[in-house]
Amino acid sequence: MSTHFYAFGSICRGELDRSSDVDLLACSSDRKSTVDPQKFSIYTYDRLRELWHEGNPFAWHLHFESALIFSPDGTDFIKDLGAPARYGNAVNDCKKFQRLFEESAEALGSSSNSEIFHISCIFLAVRNFATCYSFLTGKPVFSRKSPILINPALPLNEEQFEIFSRARILSTRGYGEKLSESDVQTAKQCLKGIDSWMKSFDLKEQHE
Repeated sequence: MSTHFYAFGSICRGELDRSSDVDLLACSSDRKSTVDPQKFSIYTYDRLRELWHEGNPFAWHLHFESALIFSPDGTDFIKDLGAPARYGNAVNDCKKFQRLFEESAEALGSSSNSEIFHISCIFLAVRNFATCYSFLTGKPVFSRKSPILINPALPLNEEQFEIFSRARILSTRGYGEKLSESDVQTAKQCLKGIDSWMKSFDLKEQHE
């Protein structure tokens, strides 16, 4: 069995902080790899080739932001794949994440249950919307701060943005500074601004 190991994501961007994980990838020739799936994202070589052929955003992420850790034969599998095919579904994916935001914002505003989860989903929607849109500009941005790195930037200040980011970490990893009732209310007050920001992008015009 052959396996290449890579680091990717925030460590390759130099964005590590207390809330960051070190993202690790194992490229394996065997679907029954013995690599620990709790520590590595595991893909077969064939599956990665498919993602490259599809122009999948994850393929572009690895293309731009991965670093070889170990090669069994001196080759760099990801580098040798070259650039992925064009990602042609950015507009539809932007609309998908816009709908996720709208659904999560409505749920957050209408109920006091699962507030952290809904705020977490809003962060996911906003971040992925921004990353998908960045492909349309020709300059993909994979940072968790992508909403404030694209133009126009998300109209939230750093403290407001961190409330949504913290909720995502709490919801998915179960640790970090808990959100106070004041934080939740601040998040709710940001919803109109986020909605207006998303609607300000002329996705049809960009697509054409």
